[in-house]
Amino acid sequence: MLQRLTHRQLEAFRAVIETGKVTAAADSLNTTQPSVSRMIADLEHVTGFGLFERRGRQLVPTSEALALYEEVERSFVGLAEISRVIEDIRDFRRGSLLIAGMPALALKFLPDAITAFIREEPGITVSLRARSSQAVLRHLISQRFDLGFAALDTDHPSVTRRPICVAPMQAVLPVGHPLGAKDRLEPGDFHEQPFVALGAEIATRSETDVFLSSANARPRIVAEAQLSASICELVAGGAGLSIVEPVTAASFAAAGRVIARPLHPEQPFRYDLLLPALREPSRVAMRFLELVEAQFEALLHP
Repeated sequence: MLQRLTHRQLEAFRAVIETGKVTAAADSLNTTQPSVSRMIADLEHVTGFGLFERRGRQLVPTSEALALYEEVERSFVGLAEISRVIEDIRDFRRGSLLIAGMPALALKFLPDAITAFIREEPGITVSLRARSSQAVLRHLISQRFDLGFAALDTDHPSVTRRPICVAPMQAVLPVGHPLGAKDRLEPGDFHEQPFVALGAEIATRSETDVFLSSANARPRIVAEAQLSASICELVAGGAGLSIVEPVTAASFAAAGRVIARPLHPEQPFRYDLLLPALREPSRVAMRFLELVEAQFEALLHP
């Protein structure tokens, strides 16, 4: 019996119950009156009992039909709710996004991007974890995170890594510093200048040391910090000069808190996008990435 029961038969049955007429039911289902009559007859054959009694032009449901209708209606209400969920997901009114980011991006750049994103897609819940680049990689290996943003020189088979932005490192100076008159800074400009350095354990530190040593420049290190934002805070307070990754430099310079100048020769810095390799990125993640890429462009190439 169940093998002969179809969803279309139940649709016709429900429409006749609610309209009281086969013609009206046919219109609501966008089909013909004979088609509806046939589906009702087929359903009566499947169930083994009558569903309607004709009284004039009206079809009156039997008590058995009313009992069946209660169950059918519950099923259709459930299907309607599922349909609404599908529409919400499709139209970005429902969903979540779990992001892990290196501090250079997670302290301001990504929060700015998330703010713009939830303004456009208010139904999406976004979670952000600020972690070291290696910790970001570990989060993506778990396959639970949707997106990761880091600066890495290692790969893992469970993670897809690709550059999302490459831009040159920047010199940062206190506002009003005489070197701000230059269009770009060379290694010799840092000689004997008070200098805020990256912590020795940070990979970029060695690259900065190579840049300075190319002209035997020996700045006077007055402080060290692990985060670019901390370094820029020290520079803004007048502690000295420094060299940091471009996003943080651009953010502080845009706020008028430091002067940012390019280096010569250029020292490129690469920001990596990390994706879980064992599943496809969600539509929500891809939509967010479009916004992030546009924000990189606006900040670094205004």
